[in-house]
Amino acid sequence: MSTSAGTQDLNYLYASIANVSNFVSVKLSGNNNYHVWKSQMLCLLDSNNMGGIVDPIFVGPRYSSTDTVRQYDSLAKGWILGSVCEDLLVDVHNFSSAKAVWEELKSICDPAMCFQEDSISKKSDAETEKDVDRNRISAETNTVEEGANSIEIVVDQDIVPTETDTKSEREKASEFLKLLDEQVNRNRLHSVTKKGDWTEAKSILEKNKDLATEAVRSDGSTILHIAVGIGHNDFVKQLLSYMNDEQLLQRRDSDGSTSLHIAAIVGNTDVADLLVKRNKMLLRVKDNKGVEPLQKAYEYMHLDTIGYFLKAVSDDGKNELQSSLTGSVHPDDDIATDLLVNAISAKQYSLALELVQNFPESASRSDDVLMALAKNFPSGLDHWETLVSPSPSRWLDDFMLQAHALIILFLLGFPMFALYKFIVKRSPSNKGIGTLLFKLVILTVAAWLALPLAFTRLLILAARFIFRFLYSFLWKGAKILFAPIKRIENKKNNLDDARLVLGCVCDAIDKLEKSGSDQSLYTEVIRRFKKSGTDHPYYTRPILEAACQNVYEVVDKILLRSPKAIQSSDKSGYDIIQLAILNRSEKIYNLIYDIGERKNLYRIYNDSFKNNILHLAGRLAPSSVLNQRTGAALQLQRELQWREEVKKFVFPTYTTQENIFKETPDMVFTREHENLVKEGEKWMKTTAESCSITAALITTIVFAAAITVPGGSNQEKGTPLFKKEGAFITFAISDAISLFSSVTALLVFLSILTTRFAEKDFLVSLPRRLFIGLFSLFLSTTTMMIAFSATVFLVFCDQNPWMILPISGLAFIPIASFVTLQFPLMVDLFRSTYIPIFGKKKEKKKHLISRIIDKMLDHVFHFMDE
Repeated sequence: MSTSAGTQDLNYLYASIANVSNFVSVKLSGNNNYHVWKSQMLCLLDSNNMGGIVDPIFVGPRYSSTDTVRQYDSLAKGWILGSVCEDLLVDVHNFSSAKAVWEELKSICDPAMCFQEDSISKKSDAETEKDVDRNRISAETNTVEEGANSIEIVVDQDIVPTETDTKSEREKASEFLKLLDEQVNRNRLHSVTKKGDWTEAKSILEKNKDLATEAVRSDGSTILHIAVGIGHNDFVKQLLSYMNDEQLLQRRDSDGSTSLHIAAIVGNTDVADLLVKRNKMLLRVKDNKGVEPLQKAYEYMHLDTIGYFLKAVSDDGKNELQSSLTGSVHPDDDIATDLLVNAISAKQYSLALELVQNFPESASRSDDVLMALAKNFPSGLDHWETLVSPSPSRWLDDFMLQAHALIILFLLGFPMFALYKFIVKRSPSNKGIGTLLFKLVILTVAAWLALPLAFTRLLILAARFIFRFLYSFLWKGAKILFAPIKRIENKKNNLDDARLVLGCVCDAIDKLEKSGSDQSLYTEVIRRFKKSGTDHPYYTRPILEAACQNVYEVVDKILLRSPKAIQSSDKSGYDIIQLAILNRSEKIYNLIYDIGERKNLYRIYNDSFKNNILHLAGRLAPSSVLNQRTGAALQLQRELQWREEVKKFVFPTYTTQENIFKETPDMVFTREHENLVKEGEKWMKTTAESCSITAALITTIVFAAAITVPGGSNQEKGTPLFKKEGAFITFAISDAISLFSSVTALLVFLSILTTRFAEKDFLVSLPRRLFIGLFSLFLSTTTMMIAFSATVFLVFCDQNPWMILPISGLAFIPIASFVTLQFPLMVDLFRSTYIPIFGKKKEKKKHLISRIIDKMLDHVFHFMDE
C-alpha cells in the first residue's frame, strides 16, 4: 500500500507541474473555439491519466483515498478555469467539481451536442426496454400450446410498434430541434443581457416571451437577476414590461433570492426602487435562509440601499419595520444600533437621523452611537464658505430686529422713557410738570426730525434684504451647475442633520431612566453610573473623545445635560482640558474661561510624572492636527502659540518647574520639536528662494520698461511721445508700483534667508516677513501685467476701445494663477499670525445701527438725568 501511495503521489506531482500552455493555447470564449479548446484540454488531461475525471471514455487516475480524489479533481478544475475567459468564468466558478464545470461549459458552448447526447441516451434506454419486452413476449408465446394464432398475434404486435417507433422518432427529432433552438436563444439572451444590449434582447423575447422568466444559468438565475446584479438599470426597466407581478415574486435562484435580494446584495438602489414600485410584496419575500432584502442590504452594508428600504418598509407601518430589523442573521446583535453607528461613521447623517427618529431606543443601548458622533462630527463651513454661503433666515431676523429698533427708538422710545423717569423715578432734579413737558417736546421733536434718517435706513435695509434674497435664489440655481457650491450646501445640510442626530441621541439617553422599557439595561447603566461618579456613564467616553477631536458641539451638548461630565477622565487621569491641550483642540480649551473656580485647579495641576499643563503643551501635536496647517513653519508657529497661551495661564513659578525626568516645559518643547524646527527652516528657505528669484526677474523687467518707454521719447526734450495719453499714465503708475513692490519683496525674502531661524522667530517674525514678501510679490505681478497691457493697447491697438477686453482677459490669466496657487498661503499666514484662536468666546459683533443707537441712548440718558 505504501508503494502504491508513493506512486500516486509521484504521478500527482508530475501532473501538478505540467505546463498547461504547451497543450492549451487558446482561451475558451464561446462556441466559436469550444471544439479546439476541448481537444487541447482532453489531450492535457489524457496525457496525465486524468481524462476520466471529466469523460468516462478516457482513463482516469487510480484513487486510493478521498484526499487523492480531491487533489486530482481540484487540479483538473484549476486547469479548466485557468483556460476560460472572464465572461464564462462568471458562470462556472462556483461549481464544486471539475466534472460539473466541464458539463456546464458544454451546455453553454455546445448545446446541440448536449441535446444529442441526451436524446441518444434516452433512445438507448427505450430500445433496451423494448428488447426486454420482446424477449418476454416471445418466451410467453413459446409456452402457449395453441401455436399459430398466438404466433400471428405476436407478429402483428411486432409490426405495429415499428410504425409507432418511426412516428416517435420524427416527434423526437422535432422536439430536439425545438429544444435546440430554445437553448440557442437562451444562450444568446444570456450573452446580450451581460452586455446590456436591450435591442438584441428584445428581438429574442418577441419570439418567445417565456424566456424572460426562465432560468438561463444552472443556479436558477433569470436574465432579470443577471441584469440587476450587473447594474444595467435601463435594461431592467424595459424587461419588467415582459413580466407580471406574480412572476416577480416567484422567479428565484437556487438560494431562493428574488431580483430584489440581488439588488440589495450589490447595492443597486435605483433598480430596487423600480422593483418595489412594481410590487411591494418583494420587500417581505424571504430567501432559503429566511432573510429579507432589508436584512440582506444590512449584511453587505449598502447604506444608501438600506435607507431606501427603511423608507419603503416604513410606509407599511412602524411595527413591520421593527420586525424587519430585529430579525437579524446574528440574533445577538442589535441591528438598529449597529446600522446607526455605521451610518454616522460613513457620514450619512440624513440616514442616521431617520434611524434615530424611528428607533430612539437604539441610541441608548450603549455609548457607541455618541462615540461615533464624537469621532465623525462634521466640521462645518470654513471662513470663506461661511462668507459666500447665503443664510436667508438669519438675514430676515437681522432686518426685522433693526427695523423694529429704529421705529421704537425714534417714535416711542424717547418720550416714553422721559415719562417713566418723571412718574416712577421722581428725583429732586425733576422740578415739576414744566420740566417734563420741556423734555417731552425736546425729545419728540428730535425724534421726529430724525425720522427721515430712520426711514432712509429702513429703505437701505429693505434693499439689502431684497439683494440677499435674490442672491439666495441664484445660489440655489447655481448649486445644480457648480460642484463647489453643491459641496458647500452638502456640508451645511450634513452639519444641520448631525446636530439633530446629536440632540435625538442625548434625548434618548436622558429618557433611559424614565422609560424603564429595559430594566436589566437600566440596572447596568446605574451600576456603571455609581462607579464612574458622573451624571451618566454614556457621556464619559464620548466627551473625552470629543475633546480629542475638537468637537465643541458634542462637548457643549453633553455639559448642558450633564455638568458633572467635565470631571470625566481617561486612564491616564487627563480630563477634557488636558486632552484639549495634548490634542491642540482650541475650541475645547477655550472652555477654561467659562468654568469658574475650577480653572484654578489647572494652574497647579500635575500628573503622575509631575508634568504640569505647560509640559503637556510642550509635547508635539498629533500628526493629524499638524497636517491641517500649510507647511512646517506654520505648524511650528501654532505649536509656539499654544505654548505662549498656556504659559500666560499657569503661575509664573510653574514655567520652570521640572518633572520627574528633570525637564522643564521649555526643555520638553525643544526636544519634541527639534525635527519640526529643522523642517520649518527648510520650508522657509525653499519658499523664500523661489519667490526671490521671481521678484528679481520682475524687478529687471519693469526697470527696463521704465527706461525704454513705449512709443519712444522726444529727441530734443527727452519727454515721452505718449505722455498725454491715458494708457501711458496707467503704464507709468503701474510700472512704478511694480518696481517698488518687487524690490521690497526681494529685500524681504533676502532677510528671511539670512535670519538665524530660532524657535521664537517662527512665532511672529518669520511668518510676518513671509506674508509681506508674498503680498509685495502679488502686487508687483499684478501691476506688471497692467503696465504690459497698457503698453500693448497704446502701441498696437490704435486707440480701439474694444481691444481692452481681450487684453484684460489675457492679462488676468497669470494673475488668477498666482491667486489660485499662492493666495491661500497668504490667507493662512495672515489668519495664523494676526487672528487669535484663544480667549473667551466673543459675542457676535453688533451692527453699525445698534452701536449708533447705543451711543444715542447714552446721550439721552445723560440729558434726562440733568
